[in-house]
Amino acid sequence: MRIKEIFDDVRSTERMLSRELLVRFALISICCLVAWLFLRLPFLPLWVVCYIAMAILEKHLVMRSARMPPQRALWVTWIAGFTLAGVFAVLPILVWQIGTDAAMFATGLLLCGAALNIFLLRARNLAIGVAYMLPICAAFYAIAAGFYVPPLGGPDFWIGLVLCLCLTIYFWLCLVEADRAQTELKTIRAQFEQAQKIEGIGQMTSGISHDFNNILNVVQGNLELLRDYPDTPDRADFVNEALTATRRGAELVQALTSYGRAAASHETLLDPADVLRAVADMAARVLPANIHLDVQYPAPGQTLMVNETTLQSALLNLVINARDAMPSGGDLTLRVNSTAAAPDTVKASAAGHIAFEVRDTGTGIPPDLIDRVRDPFVSTKPKGAGSGLGLPMVSGFAVKAGGDITIDSTPGSGTTVRLFLPLT
Repeated sequence: MRIKEIFDDVRSTERMLSRELLVRFALISICCLVAWLFLRLPFLPLWVVCYIAMAILEKHLVMRSARMPPQRALWVTWIAGFTLAGVFAVLPILVWQIGTDAAMFATGLLLCGAALNIFLLRARNLAIGVAYMLPICAAFYAIAAGFYVPPLGGPDFWIGLVLCLCLTIYFWLCLVEADRAQTELKTIRAQFEQAQKIEGIGQMTSGISHDFNNILNVVQGNLELLRDYPDTPDRADFVNEALTATRRGAELVQALTSYGRAAASHETLLDPADVLRAVADMAARVLPANIHLDVQYPAPGQTLMVNETTLQSALLNLVINARDAMPSGGDLTLRVNSTAAAPDTVKASAAGHIAFEVRDTGTGIPPDLIDRVRDPFVSTKPKGAGSGLGLPMVSGFAVKAGGDITIDSTPGSGTTVRLFLPLT
């Protein structure tokens, strides 16, 4: 996942004909042309051709990396960036060797320009930033090495070396901070997008009215049949159909209310074992005989501070999802996992976290839906069998409580959902 984020960042700035690239080519060409006219430096035209060719090749490789395996694409992108920065770093070293005041001034400008390019465009992530930083830092050391005077180097050499070391450390810290800031920005952006999704639910309620209308039609139709044919042998079927429709309506209302409204919640101190015991009792009443329920209770001594009703509702929702994924029967396991590694999205807690784990041996989740099942109105169930709000409701509760959920699934082998919550 991290490699994909790196490429997304790189491609966002590495367009083949970006304005920055065209301006950079123009400025470098103008400066080298002026220097060649006045100083007649033979290496400048060759360097310009090599640099522009390498820059275009780097852009091309970045664009093609989308079709490569992630690990290979990372190495190709990294080496291309390192090589381009290395080609650029040759110029300030050659210019410095001229020895005039103007050449030294030009060397400083070139290195400043390289630093600006790294921290303004390349420092979106640490890995790519390092690829560009290493050759530029090497240029500083190469220039400092020119001050060496045998046998011990001389004061100018050691002063230059210390300055280069300090600058390298500072460059590294700047790259780390830039990477951290970019990561925080992504997190805030993701939270904002999620908030927009939640807000969008309120705007989409008009579309839900169609589902409610279908449910009411079923109830109304069966009640009218009961009224018109009170003694029919199908009386029980009419009643069951009406009750099933009302339950579907109640579940849809509850899911919409829990997910789309920020209702006040009363949090209490809970023992995970007590929560699991209550959920197991409810699960036993909704599971068919062909599903074997295995409940593994945790050791005493752990406590949670959450809303008991909401937690039980979230776990029961996961149990029902697992039941629906095993139409031909199977094994359903409920347990509290104290050793599972919490995802990076979970807030740090001094007491740590536990995970309520619901594991089934059902049909699993298709690979193309595994990353979307937490989005509203995305369901793996047949049409009409699910509203697509169950997992989003569970996820919203977990995040609000300071935790999160993870989903591991293999089509045909089953699904494991872990609900992480902080301990007190």
